[in-house]
Amino acid sequence: MSPQTEIHDEPSASKAVLWLLAGGVGLLLLAGLLLWWREGDRLFTDGLIAAILACF
Repeated sequence: MSPQTEIHDEPSASKAVLWLLAGGVGLLLLAGLLLWWREGDRLFTDGLIAAILACF
């Protein structure tokens, strides 16, 4: 008899991290849509460019 190892099960911590990352991305998208809706596409684009440049 050969021992069977289960590779299919992921730890619950790994799934929690994936859910947190997905939630963070979703919140960023919602915040961007709210900013675009309230301030207009010009200010949204300027803010997005400034945020990207601030990362570097």
